[in-house]
Amino acid sequence: MLEEIWPAELHVLFVGLVATEPSPTLGFHHLHPRDRFWELLEISSISGARVISKEERKAMAEGHARGNITDPVRQIFLEKKTSQLVRQGIGMTYLHAGDACDTEKDKNARPADAEVRTFLDACSKRPPRVIGFHIEPPLFGELFRGLVPATSSTPGKQDFTIGSSEVWLLGSTQAALKGDALLAQEDLFFALGERLSELRGGGGAS
Repeated sequence: MLEEIWPAELHVLFVGLVATEPSPTLGFHHLHPRDRFWELLEISSISGARVISKEERKAMAEGHARGNITDPVRQIFLEKKTSQLVRQGIGMTYLHAGDACDTEKDKNARPADAEVRTFLDACSKRPPRVIGFHIEPPLFGELFRGLVPATSSTPGKQDFTIGSSEVWLLGSTQAALKGDALLAQEDLFFALGERLSELRGGGGAS
């Protein structure tokens, strides 16, 4: 199972539904070919530079398929990327810790109520300053209804907190968005980037 990145005192914790292939196989987050996560972090200045490029994702997938990537080489690569994220106060986890899925829409991708409660309990013990959910808005409202003081399916900064953490709903980074919907999601990431810059003391991504 893909390990979460969730040390104490994060600036932002990104939360998805489930790790989709090929991430569990290759050992790192958001490696699905349609996933725009790393691009969105870069253009919004949430990360100082793109953590993993499209070229790196392609090289990892093709190298793994051909058997050219040895475990020690892959481990060095993953440790480097994880360290880069932690230095910038960026973490990531998933609501569903079960078997990996090909897409977020797979029937097995939905977390159980107990998994959502476990996540909320972990937030009280290791509260990030901001929690950014990259899941579909309607499902977000459904999953957390009755578990937090208020829920919403409206993207953006939410009117409630989870413990001491601000909550942002960003929408799925795997969704095939186009036109105004795509621009709206980019605007959300830009707004989150500006907020994180404020919380970091105005210095932007380190």
